[in-house]
Amino acid sequence: MTLTINSKKLGHPVDFSRPGRGYIYVDLSGDGSKPGTLGNQICDGGKLMGNTISYSGESDAAFTRICRNWFRAYLRREFE
Repeated sequence: MTLTINSKKLGHPVDFSRPGRGYIYVDLSGDGSKPGTLGNQICDGGKLMGNTISYSGESDAAFTRICRNWFRAYLRREFE
């Protein structure tokens, strides 16, 4: 599963992926240089370290919701 969010605040796309059956990864570089497991695992509270968020279902809507919620929390932490 993959999701790309075109972030106005960061000025580049942010790519989320779930290459296996659980952990969700994010590439915040904007250049696609860290696809799949080369990216950072997303964690609770918009963090990149801590309680790792995973999703093992097959619903694109649920995956999208998890990624968007994490990204909103990440932006709040980084820019407020």
